[in-house]
This record gives sequence, C-alpha cells and structure tokens, in this order.
Amino acid sequence: MMPPRMPNLILSRRVILGGAAALTGAALLPGRRAYAQSGVVPRKGGVLRFCRPDPPDMLDPMATNSFSGMEFSQMVYDNLVMLDADAQPLPWLATAWEGLKDGQEWLLTLREGVRFHDGQTLTSADVAATIERSIDKSRAGAGFGAFGPVQSVAAEGPTKLRVTMTMPFGEFPVVLAYRACRILPARGIDSLRETPNGTGPFRFKEFQPGSSITVEKFDGYWNPDVQHLDGVRMVFIREAVAMQAAMRGGQVDLITQIPLETYLVMRRLPGFKAHSAPTGDYHTIQIMGNKEPFTNPKVRQAFQYIPDRKAIVAAALFGQGVPGNDVTLPPGNVYLPQLPVIEQDLPRARKLLDESGVKELSIDAYTTSDRQPAPKMVLAFSEAASKIGITVRVRDIPYTEYAANVARKMPMYSSYFSGSATLYDGVYKIHHSKAIYNYGNTEVAPGLDAKLDAMIAEVDLAKRKQVAGEALKLIQAHSDRMVPYFRNYVGVTSEKVQGFEPPKYGTIETRGIWLSA
Repeated sequence: MMPPRMPNLILSRRVILGGAAALTGAALLPGRRAYAQSGVVPRKGGVLRFCRPDPPDMLDPMATNSFSGMEFSQMVYDNLVMLDADAQPLPWLATAWEGLKDGQEWLLTLREGVRFHDGQTLTSADVAATIERSIDKSRAGAGFGAFGPVQSVAAEGPTKLRVTMTMPFGEFPVVLAYRACRILPARGIDSLRETPNGTGPFRFKEFQPGSSITVEKFDGYWNPDVQHLDGVRMVFIREAVAMQAAMRGGQVDLITQIPLETYLVMRRLPGFKAHSAPTGDYHTIQIMGNKEPFTNPKVRQAFQYIPDRKAIVAAALFGQGVPGNDVTLPPGNVYLPQLPVIEQDLPRARKLLDESGVKELSIDAYTTSDRQPAPKMVLAFSEAASKIGITVRVRDIPYTEYAANVARKMPMYSSYFSGSATLYDGVYKIHHSKAIYNYGNTEVAPGLDAKLDAMIAEVDLAKRKQVAGEALKLIQAHSDRMVPYFRNYVGVTSEKVQGFEPPKYGTIETRGIWLSA
C-alpha cells in the first residue's frame, strides 16, 4: 500500500490537470505506462470472465458493503479522481480542484461532455446530489460520510461546485477516489440497486442472483483509451476446488480473493500468472473496549502480547503477508512513527492481567470460516493464551449468524478491513469514538478524539504527520482491536490477460485490461 503524500501547494494555488491531458486516458492510470513504453498495442474486444467467491449484497455503489458490489461499481461508475502509484490524485471526472480557507472549502471543476449510460449529461447537480446523499445516514448505507466531514455542497454552474467542510480537510482530493465515492446520477439516485446507471466504461446488462453479473462496453464512454474489452462477466463460485477447476478448464480468465492454498498450487502451473502483492488489508481481533473484561485497558494490553504474529503469518498466510503492530496502517506507510514492535511475551501478558485484577479469564472468541484465514488466527491466539491460564473458546460460525449476532455485540471476535489511501478512512473512521467503524463508540485513550480531529484538520503535511504519529502511539498502547497481520493480495490470471495489476485498495481496476487472444 503506497501512502498518500499531499503537497501543501494544493491549498495555495489551483490545480488544473485536465487540459494538460495531452496525457491520454490510459497514461493517467497508474502502471499502464509500461505497455505504452513497450510499444505493445492493446487488442480490442473479448469478454473478461472473472470469478469471485461471493455475489454482491446489492448493486448500489454507495450502499454496498461487499467486495463483489464494489467490483461491479468500479466498472459501471467513475470517481472524480483516480490515484497514481503514490496515492496522489489524478483528474478523472474532475479536471481541477482548489482548496480555500485552509482546506475548509473546495472548488471542483468537472469534465465536460461526460454522459451517463441513460444518455443524461453529467453536471454539477449530479455530483452535489451524490455528496448530499453521502451525508444522509438513512440513504447512504455503508457510504455514510465517505466524502469526509462535509457540511454542505452547492453547484455554481453546470461544471462547478463548492464543497464546504465542517473543519479544514487536507485529504479531500485523495478521498474523492474512495470506492464509496462513485459519482451517481441525481435522477434516480436512490433506485440504483434496481437500475444501475453510471458514467463508467461498462454498463449494466444482466444480473443472475447467486450466479453472475454481466456488463457490456459503453460506446459513449468519455475515455475510450482505457476501454479495450467488449464486456466483463463476473461469476460467483464459493468452493475453492470448483473455482480452480473453472480456471484450469478455461471457463474463467481471472480468479480473485482466492484461498491461499489455491494460490500456492496454481503459481506452479504453466499457462497461468499468479499474483501476490502487499496491501493494507488486515484482519483484527476485536477486544471491545465497551464490554467486559476489555473495559480494563490493562486487559487489552495483556492480550497484545499473547499471539506470535510471525508464526501466524507463516502458518495462516503461508508467508503471504507481514506481521501487524496493532495500528491500522501497514509497514512503510509515511504516517507511521517509530513504534515499539509488539512481540509475543507471555510472562508480560500474565503480569498485566495480574495487575488488572483479572486472575482467571474464560471467554468466547467468534470467527467465521467464510472469512479465511481468520479462524486459524483466532485458534493460534487461543492456543497461546492457554499457556498462561486463559481459556479462549473458538466459535466458528456461518457468516450470516456472525453478521446478525456477533459484530459490534460480542466482547471478542475477528473482523476484516481493506486498506485505504487516507488517514481519514484508514485511521479516523476506525478510532474516533463517533466514527462509523468504531464498533464500541469508545474513546480508548483520553485525548484520542481531539488528536484525531486535529489530524484530519491539519493541511500542512509535516504537521499532519506529527499529529498522526501522536495519535497512532495512543492507539497502539490502548486500542480495542488487535492487528496481527497485513495480508497480501493473491489472485491468478490466465496468460492472455494483459494489463492486470494486483489491487492495493481492495477492488480490481478493469480500465486498461485487455485480452491477448
């Protein structure tokens, strides 16, 4: 995961990159330059068939909470910006952005001549309606607050709009690339789960619930340079053996979010390309700060020293990942301060428990085999805990039961988060006591909320790094979620799939992919 680097000059002068697009659309996409420089001309045509283990929960791009729903949305919808390899914003539906009042107001200029799939022309009214929906909790679903701390948005002509924040927000241009920030049509904006309608390179064709989704090339797409395929068919196969068989038999061209065992087998086979690359994706062991026994900070601290993180990476991830350090940013992130490395230390864990007043502890830890390899992680924790007299009963249950009865409700359980390019999404929305992903709505350390507020308000990069470092030190010492590891993305493509890049932030980018045969 490449960390964001927000240059301060973005707040002092207007950033206009659209006309400088003597850049082609393909060159704007990170990583596509290699093909342009090699002289290879992408072949046009063909339908990419790719396989996922689960169908989408819904087709609404803002409200979806599933990876399949997000994969679908990136094909059918566009964002205002794309991110380059350094997580910096590049023009997409927006050609310019200007920060005013130390980043508390932002002026956006939209690309002209963009059409939705139903023929409507994209205007500032559509972008305003999208952002307004994101701040309406009853309508936004999982995308609530996706654009940041927005106070209001106002159109100022067909291609201009002003977004006013409740506080200075220096990361706004990067946030615009977030997967819940796809731009929606004002007309029919709350009916998109039945009638998908975006400005993306593909338009919705057919949904066979539980079986497949098919999209087809949109001939009116504003950027044909990144449009090589005639369509994409996403099929859903849950069983790893059946998924692998479909790949070997030529029924699909790409399998993603696959079991590690499948990756290890197929990386040795001729005719396929196996992909493993670092991400910011991680599993957590939630130790809820609003529930006993984890209301006691010393119990939370004791639990940090129980797991052998390196052993978990080796056994549960087969080495396809790195140990975590109980902060939600992966190693190498620009905002990470020098933090103590958390190693397994069972005597220290036992001492902290004794100091907490907890002499004996028996607790259920919930997980689900539908989110591998979380059960292996929790089982390893349980085995280590037993060595110091703690009983952790592993409860592996179906995901439907987990979602209904466990998440946010039980004291201890596993969860999964995908990486993010921003402090706002990757730290603030997870740890601020009033944020959407703080499951216990708890300020785990005195003063943490104020630090996090100052972090996202700061527009100077050096100062923001300093405040972020202070907040992350508090989080590591007091957090109610453990991060034992960050996992690699693993997937397999056939040799004919060209232009594919492992995703850093969760979803595959189909713009620029082509088939050699």
